[in-house]
Amino acid sequence: MGLVDLHLHLLWALDDGVETAAEALAGARLLASLGFSDVAPSPHASPDMPSGDEAACDARRAELQGLLAAEGVTLALHRNAENKLDEAFMARADGAGRRGVGETARWVLVEAPFRGGVPALPDLVFRLRRKGVSPLFAHPERCAEFEKEGRAEEVVRLGGALQLNVASLIGLYGKTPRKVAERLLEADLYAVAATDLHHPAGADEWIPEALEALEKRVGRQGFDRLLDLHPRLILRGEELP
Repeated sequence: MGLVDLHLHLLWALDDGVETAAEALAGARLLASLGFSDVAPSPHASPDMPSGDEAACDARRAELQGLLAAEGVTLALHRNAENKLDEAFMARADGAGRRGVGETARWVLVEAPFRGGVPALPDLVFRLRRKGVSPLFAHPERCAEFEKEGRAEEVVRLGGALQLNVASLIGLYGKTPRKVAERLLEADLYAVAATDLHHPAGADEWIPEALEALEKRVGRQGFDRLLDLHPRLILRGEELP
């Protein structure tokens, strides 16, 4: 058992993540060296990218798993996708097309817009829960809607969960995401943390730094909760405590 990453783009030549098998292998080696045992690559479920094809993503994930086995890299890969939270997603959310996390697909990684508000966000969360879907919001600290006072608390109260991009804590995305991330951590609103790794170049520097910053803020128990206990519950399709 080790750490679990539920948000990263490790399936090559499908979206804006790694471009080659060599890059994917380098990223996987790095994560394994840092203590990760399980990851759920999350290609964008977007029709304007090759990653919009779920079968292609499944095939590439199986190809990468085989490559890792051949290279002696111990890292288990799980099903996942990053879904834009829009009406197209809502229309398919109660069927097989929702592309959720793990085999149960009960939890679904969703992304709110970086810019612009989503006034109907509480209603969207309510509707998803009514469909039996539990939304896991990718990097809320980078989304303008979550800068609003009380919005993150409301989403969590309605049954949504929040995922921290650990690089936000070291300012990789700018001052505002860092401040929002620190505020949400202080309020204990994050359910999981993740790398959102897109490319291995430089990641050997920023990922360890970001993980260290996270542990410094939340302690070892909080660190394990965000990167082990809760992600594993989500992979199994279980409720969070």
